[in-house]
Amino acid sequence: MNNIQQKILNFKLKITSDCITPKAGLVLFVKIAEQIGLTDLIKIYFSKPGSNKGIRAYDYIMSIMLMLIGGGKYLEDIREIRMDKGLQKLSGIKRVPSPDAIAKWLRKEENAIGLKRMIGYLNKEVLKRDIGNEYTLDVDATIIETEKNDATMTYKGIKGNSVLLSFIPEVDLCMREDYREGSVNAGYKILEHIKYVNTFLSKIKKRVKYFRSDSAAYNSEIINYCNENNIKFTITADMDSSIKSSIKQIKESEWRPLYDKYGILTERQYATTVHCMNNTKEAFTIIVQRWEDKQGCLFDEYKYKYYVIATNEYEKDPQEIIYFHNARGNSENYNKELKSGFGLEHVSTQDIFANAIFFKLGILAYNLFIALKRLVLGGDWIKKTISTLRWQLIFIAAKVVFHSRLLFLKLKSSYFYLFNSILSKIPSALAPPIS
Repeated sequence: MNNIQQKILNFKLKITSDCITPKAGLVLFVKIAEQIGLTDLIKIYFSKPGSNKGIRAYDYIMSIMLMLIGGGKYLEDIREIRMDKGLQKLSGIKRVPSPDAIAKWLRKEENAIGLKRMIGYLNKEVLKRDIGNEYTLDVDATIIETEKNDATMTYKGIKGNSVLLSFIPEVDLCMREDYREGSVNAGYKILEHIKYVNTFLSKIKKRVKYFRSDSAAYNSEIINYCNENNIKFTITADMDSSIKSSIKQIKESEWRPLYDKYGILTERQYATTVHCMNNTKEAFTIIVQRWEDKQGCLFDEYKYKYYVIATNEYEKDPQEIIYFHNARGNSENYNKELKSGFGLEHVSTQDIFANAIFFKLGILAYNLFIALKRLVLGGDWIKKTISTLRWQLIFIAAKVVFHSRLLFLKLKSSYFYLFNSILSKIPSALAPPIS
């Protein structure tokens, strides 16, 4: 062993009584929750513990949210919050629940109702402070894979649960989630999501202008609702017999070369035609893309592969509509952020109802993360993922000191100025918007 290695290993361990937190940045999320009024709602929406020895709803909710924001994935990861006495003092957590206590708390139906209301309240506060008035709604289902005994087979051929998610891409907010059995039809409750978000926005004098979805939303009820409520839709159409028949009616001279949004010629062509379904009240346009099947085929009928978009947007150029519809692929990034970034790719218990409540806590944590980025940090911070934020803002070691009846957070000078600037912005950034 050389001298350098000897010097590195030549140290002694010492137990300290100082309160040190390795994740001082988590306190910013607590301050956001307090300032926007989220923590006050816990006293209203959740019941109090049965005795003085019981754990408060605040302790459950804040402990789990901080665990997820800090990178935890399993109920056992709550030990990271339990061991962090400094963070507990800063966040006002009196007692961190055990994994078993959390599992029991997650099974209470009243907690699902309370969390749904909190998510709605937080979304309303973020949207009220956004300058936009018209939004796009992206609805997509994602699979939570699991080998648990009660899990059912999904359409992907794997066992798991299915979660239907609705996002507003202009502000990155998750507006609603439905945690379901894996065998549930992918289109189940999509119309309910559209109605919910449209009503939600109308109450704050905003609206859904566009709706985008894959073929799970290709049905007459959704198309009729969008037409009746002046919502422009772009929906991937099923390649059923009526669509195939419409494609055959397109003349060869009607096909046009497709360019990407940067003006580069692609291998695809596009054409448009009018189409209707049996139960739709109005006809709509289908934009058909075709490209040669590279594997080749003996019959000209199958020479091309097709991708069809159904839409009631008549003012935009078909190519613009294609670009717009393709942007719904960003939903996959939201799903990835929730599942990988916030640890929601794992099933926390054997109980699907408890898993659904745990997922709601993850959505609440995610939307709080969006509120911090969009309402307080701004600028380049808006594009950062939670994993990046952990390295740059959350994983910061600090000392928590109680002196003269005041709580102090001691930081390195470089982090002090960063934290001080963020904390000073919070009151004005989250002040009630001028109506």
